[in-house]
Amino acid sequence: MIKPVTKKQPPKLIKHWLFRLADADMVFWLMPPLIAILIAGTLAQRWLGLYEATNMFFTSFIFFAGPIPLPGGFTLLGILSVNLTLKFLLKSDWSWRKSGIILTHLGALILLIGGLITALAAKEYYMLIPEGDETPYIYHYTKRNLVIYTNDKEATRLPYDHIDKWETAELPFSINIIKSCDNCKIVKREEADDYSTENTYGGMAQFMALTPQPPRKDPEANLTGFEFNLTGTPDQDGRYLAFDGMPKPIEITTRDNTYTLIFGKEQTMLPFSIALKDFVKTDYPGTNKAKTYHSDIIVKDGELEWPVTIEMNEPLRYKGYTFFQSSFEQTPEIEMTILAVVKNSGWLVPYFGTALLGIGLLLHILIGNNRRKSA
Repeated sequence: MIKPVTKKQPPKLIKHWLFRLADADMVFWLMPPLIAILIAGTLAQRWLGLYEATNMFFTSFIFFAGPIPLPGGFTLLGILSVNLTLKFLLKSDWSWRKSGIILTHLGALILLIGGLITALAAKEYYMLIPEGDETPYIYHYTKRNLVIYTNDKEATRLPYDHIDKWETAELPFSINIIKSCDNCKIVKREEADDYSTENTYGGMAQFMALTPQPPRKDPEANLTGFEFNLTGTPDQDGRYLAFDGMPKPIEITTRDNTYTLIFGKEQTMLPFSIALKDFVKTDYPGTNKAKTYHSDIIVKDGELEWPVTIEMNEPLRYKGYTFFQSSFEQTPEIEMTILAVVKNSGWLVPYFGTALLGIGLLLHILIGNNRRKSA
């Protein structure tokens, strides 16, 4: 006798938890921690800065409140995404009268997908522009490189993130790192703890040394640098140093070539430039504390000159880049604006998700009104 083929069912426990994760009440359990993490991350920007606060609260799977581990933004939004997906697939009423709700759920899912694309693909930089100046360059917050040129052509690029693994076998000299610091303080060479008259110092290391200090809350404000021993040259062996914005590159001359060593933040050139026409800051009465501030800029792209004002909650979007008013620097001599720059290839996805969500809500209202009129 041939037994009929029966379709295997998933284990009851798995099925139970799939349907439990699809329950609508999961959203209400997730909302309080999501609101709490939003408030905590926003307030923490005052002490940690925008970059560190974002990494700690919003783009992390877990963070610590003292010794207590808590779920980060990625974890909570991941659970919410699973809940909405399972709710959409397993518990949707696939009928015309529920089409508005279905479109609303789909729009919410697309918003979450857009957030995931942004988290994975978006690149964050900053732009520093003195008042009256123009620049096409944006800089990475934390990535730095030692770039070595041979007769004005790039020979190699050594990332600071892997400073302990630098290889210079293809060069006729060796670089051996002595010490490095993410945020350095420049002191006189004679005041350095490891100063010795027996050492040979070259370049700026003859007059100054680097000592570590606590990092700044804004990563772009850190002065990153390192000291190293240079060996293998005819007459330039010795101890050197390099740091962000070093005023003079290190030049090494061998029998065959001249090498130039430049250390600094990883920079990218925009397909256009931005000029800062005016930076305006309004203080609270009787204080030097900023109440509001904005930048009056001009976007220059070929023959195009587009005047724009970037305010704290009104960014500029142009050619796939978004410019936010992040911070500023003021001295008696000059004012400089600091713009946060984000390149996000998926920036249109949230707009599409929002439109779909709005259409779904409108359709749900219209269908509900028609049902009440026909009743």
